[in-house]
Amino acid sequence: MQAATAAVQATRIPLTGSDCVVWSALVKPRVTAVAGRVLAVLGAAAVALTTFIATVPATATPTITTTGLSPGEIKHVWMIVLSDKSFSAAFTGLNDNTYLSKTLRQQGVLVKNYYATGHYSMDDYISLVSGQGPEPDTQADCAGPASNIGSDTPISGNQTDGIVTQPGVNYGQVISRPGPNSPETTSAATTNGCVYPRDVPTLFNQLNAAGVTWKGYAQDLGNVADREQVGGCGYPGTAAGNADTHPTDLASPSGDVTDLVGAQADDQYVASHFPFPWFHALTGGVADGTAYPPLDEPANGGTNCDSDHIANLDSASEGLAHDLQQESTTPAFSWISPDECSDGHDQVCKGNNLSGAFTVGGAPNYSPAGAPAYQPEATTPVNYTGGLFASDLFLEYYIPLIEASPAFADGGLIDITFDEATPPFTYSGNSFNNANDFKPTAATRPDYTSSEAADLASETIAGRTQRYEPTGPMVPMARDPNSGYQLYPGPGDNAFIDRTTSPGAVTETVDGEPGSSTISDNAITAKDSGRIVTDTADVPDPLGSGPVFVGHVTDTGPLFPTSPDGAVVAGSFQLVDSSGKPVVLSGRATQITLSGEESPRAPGVVSDGKTGDRFLDPYNETPGGGRTGSLLIGPSVKPGSASTVHYNHYSWLRTMEDIFDVAAGRDTAALTAGTVSGGLDGRGHLGFAAQPGLWPFGPDVFGYEDDPRPPPPLPPPGGSGVG
Repeated sequence: MQAATAAVQATRIPLTGSDCVVWSALVKPRVTAVAGRVLAVLGAAAVALTTFIATVPATATPTITTTGLSPGEIKHVWMIVLSDKSFSAAFTGLNDNTYLSKTLRQQGVLVKNYYATGHYSMDDYISLVSGQGPEPDTQADCAGPASNIGSDTPISGNQTDGIVTQPGVNYGQVISRPGPNSPETTSAATTNGCVYPRDVPTLFNQLNAAGVTWKGYAQDLGNVADREQVGGCGYPGTAAGNADTHPTDLASPSGDVTDLVGAQADDQYVASHFPFPWFHALTGGVADGTAYPPLDEPANGGTNCDSDHIANLDSASEGLAHDLQQESTTPAFSWISPDECSDGHDQVCKGNNLSGAFTVGGAPNYSPAGAPAYQPEATTPVNYTGGLFASDLFLEYYIPLIEASPAFADGGLIDITFDEATPPFTYSGNSFNNANDFKPTAATRPDYTSSEAADLASETIAGRTQRYEPTGPMVPMARDPNSGYQLYPGPGDNAFIDRTTSPGAVTETVDGEPGSSTISDNAITAKDSGRIVTDTADVPDPLGSGPVFVGHVTDTGPLFPTSPDGAVVAGSFQLVDSSGKPVVLSGRATQITLSGEESPRAPGVVSDGKTGDRFLDPYNETPGGGRTGSLLIGPSVKPGSASTVHYNHYSWLRTMEDIFDVAAGRDTAALTAGTVSGGLDGRGHLGFAAQPGLWPFGPDVFGYEDDPRPPPPLPPPGGSGVG
């Protein structure tokens, strides 16, 4: 099958159309470049690749779409998704994760402006493989019952031409039933559901239709049956579990799960970080007691959820190390989900963080004494440190295995990214999108003129960087009837937001003790960091004479507040000066005013500025999933290079669809919106990956310092913000 796939890819004709340009001027004989990159990446292991390098044809071939790649140049992709770290945390040296930020950084291309599409995590995995935008249940990591979104749930129509300027056309997005800002869309236990109907296809259905092999590997999958995800494609519960008959609650024991589904000492897998079980297009389902099949299944037999397609990462017979031994057993596309320790999510791991799977000298120990080979979790951990320390250990163990494989040498590409950026803190300056643990310092004083709104979305549409994200009808946005401002920014985390996205000055009742720098304020939110604070009730002024600001914000309360005013259970903030130093109250503070978007700054802070975020767009869906960055390694990229073009999860999906030419696959039936192979635009792009003019990874990523793509014409004015 693998050889057949390669042969098909080698003979495919490049796509044509307004978004599929043949970049003949960029194409060169690539044998020398490929050889150099392979040698640089693999070092001593590259000696074994001389035969492969000698067989690479030195003739130029047409490129595919706008990626700058030749057809079949990339034959094997490994997608590794880590969790909850921002670009500033993972790739700047801020943390001691030197394997990712330094060692691997020198092997590949760092996509600096890569953004997630939402918070908390599950919605990002959904976006990556289907192009569906965040919706309340997936945004809450399916905190309620893992029920169906519904086979009768309407799906919006197709969009094939131009920029969306009219409402109601949303790229095959599932439509919300409850309605705008109803209790169902603002509480954790929602009724929208987590499992998508069969008419929502995924990248894996497209790969099936194109005859491209794939596999999803999950660390810890199936370790403990009574609380492990062993249902269809890794669905929560027992092997009989499914969304039709067992809508298991992932946040607490229910149905056929007898223990919490969160990370355990012997099982740190979480289903919300594994995209496969959440689509009836992959799992099939049951309606009115009658089973119905999934969409396109593997052309060579089997099912989407069998052991050839869903496996424990470390399985001796089905796992990654086993499959990498030969190119014929290595899938063309491999999805890898580390567990909640190894992906960096948990700061302290409940189970093994792989720290005992290395030699004294720090090299991976693939055959430890007294333990089976390639079973790192069979070793005894040295510590239980999580975060980027644990994710570095994971990468340092598995990346060398991939790089030394025959499949990697033959057109391999490793992509390492994060589901979302948490905390989405800024480099410097004020942003109403700061995370709860943002704390101004002398180097990061409130100054909107240098703010980087790190929690925003970003992507390149028609050659133009836009900082808002398309939001589907599953996240309906109510607007202020007077200003037109959105009341709930989205996509992304709507928790702890109790004001419009463009806040005005507001007076709040508070409690601040004399001698303290902490003010209790149950209406404060993380978005208020950096706003100017003035006292409006007390004489003399307990805040002092100089300008003071909201610093570190702490909120506790429900994930999605349900009270009419959206107040959290308890909130407080630290009072700081313009240098970020705590300001001690000289008396009791009982009432304060926070500056608004249009309020002048206090004299002497910055020259005649405003307190607003310069990136704020109150009319479009501005906040997203934050800037995560992405690192790609392989013969088709230049080691040590970087890209500054703006991409996101939808750009990634579009890139994969183009690399594997899914549009050339077999379409078995028309869907409500488009088809499996043709997608929504007839060129193989699903959901928001089908936005006209959306850039996939281009020559800036695949082997060139700069992106020479001339920008297409800008979209007409008056767009809806979808792009």
